Amino acid sequence: MTESQLLLFPEFRQLPVYDDSDPRAQVIIGSGTTIYNGIRECTTVAEVQACLKNPRMVPLGGLRATADGGPVIIAYFGEKS
Repeated sequence: MTESQLLLFPEFRQLPVYDDSDPRAQVIIGSGTTIYNGIRECTTVAEVQACLKNPRMVPLGGLRATADGGPVIIAYFGEKS
């Protein structure tokens, strides 16, 4: 998924998108302590759509990474209990 695709979702427009090497990325992926039962990574538009339909999933933001030689965005969700 690209950053442009992620930002088509209104839920992600106001959330941070960091480079995976940025120390602030820990805010999204957690630093060992979280208020959520788990963290879900989504790499496709379909996965993001499925998480957004689930009321237990809370959008947290995204990370820029490189996979297969190109840039990708990983969307993160926190899972409420």
